[in-house]
Amino acid sequence: MTNPDSKAPKRNRNEFVRAEVPLTERVTSLVILCLIAGIGAAVWFKGQHFDPALYSVRTDSLKSTTAAVEGKTGTIRGEAAQARGVVRTATFNPAAIAAEPATTKEAAPGEGGYEESSANKSIPATGEPLEIPLPELKPMEKTEFYNAETLFEKIDGRAPAYVSFNFQNLRCRSFGLAGTAGSYVDVYEYRMDSPVNAFGIFALERDPKGKPLDFAADGYASDMGFFFRQGAVYVQLLCSDQNPNTLAAGRAIAENRAKALPADDTGLAARRKLPADGMVADSVTFVPENALGQSFLNNVFQANYDFAGQKLTFFLMAATPAAAEGAWKSFLIFSGKYGGTASELPAVAGAKLFSAQNFGKWKIIYQRESEIGGIIDATDAGTARQFVEKYLTGAIK
Repeated sequence: MTNPDSKAPKRNRNEFVRAEVPLTERVTSLVILCLIAGIGAAVWFKGQHFDPALYSVRTDSLKSTTAAVEGKTGTIRGEAAQARGVVRTATFNPAAIAAEPATTKEAAPGEGGYEESSANKSIPATGEPLEIPLPELKPMEKTEFYNAETLFEKIDGRAPAYVSFNFQNLRCRSFGLAGTAGSYVDVYEYRMDSPVNAFGIFALERDPKGKPLDFAADGYASDMGFFFRQGAVYVQLLCSDQNPNTLAAGRAIAENRAKALPADDTGLAARRKLPADGMVADSVTFVPENALGQSFLNNVFQANYDFAGQKLTFFLMAATPAAAEGAWKSFLIFSGKYGGTASELPAVAGAKLFSAQNFGKWKIIYQRESEIGGIIDATDAGTARQFVEKYLTGAIK
């Protein structure tokens, strides 16, 4: 029997051949290639030119957040944001804080405080070259300068945090070391608009494992770096390696900068009032506004303490007596809402006190003259009250 498939004619695979590509297809392909090239060029150009307007806060979109918090959910959200260390652009006004000691430089009119964020202004990225008169140092390059609009080029990813504390400018330079091939030290000087904001960014980036410096009150050494605040400047020195000579040079540079930069603690009055007894090392933080989720708590200093076997968090705000009293009353009213309980306590050493329980945690809040503060989020009310009363009577200093 004959196979019928064997009789079918075989197809010629080469029976259709395109002699040329039509003009329309060639033009279309060329147009597509030009579009791809144009898109790539546009993406590259945008990536090289930072537009700060893309990241600026639209204040009109935040109007709804200025209303009083209603409900348990809103309260938790505010306190959770504070726990995460959320910071905003400060509105620090030195006229609203208690008078500084005589040893502290006072801010001149229009200096130190700010009603409008100066970080949004175009401050020229220029300045004096960074010169360090140490014989073992050799500048490796020219001094670099950055302002709020260009800072991302140097520390991309961290720039917004600096700008939130009213960063003004950065000057930085690398120095090689004589007799140590390949070793160098990078020096960064971040100038903020005030000492209190310089402390704020310093505290935000502080390494809890750092070792204190004996030549800078706000300073520490960590691995291959030295970090400290001097006046309105936050200084970072990063060594290229752990060679003893390199680390010694880094420390020498740090000591030089600490002496060369003016000492100024304007705005840090509340921080100096934080008790030192039992304070957990390097736990002090600064919140410029809306501390604990409350609009009436601004320029607040906070630290952690070991006391009577408990971990406690103590905060303090310095203000005018009227502002401090108003904040205390507002806090008392707020703490008694949304399922919480709040009650006034007997006065201690001229201070008014109240205790409050919210969501299983306790607060003991006091107000005396120009300061308001207390313990928050304590698990034991008695221990928290004991700490506050000891602070008010001077037993804890």
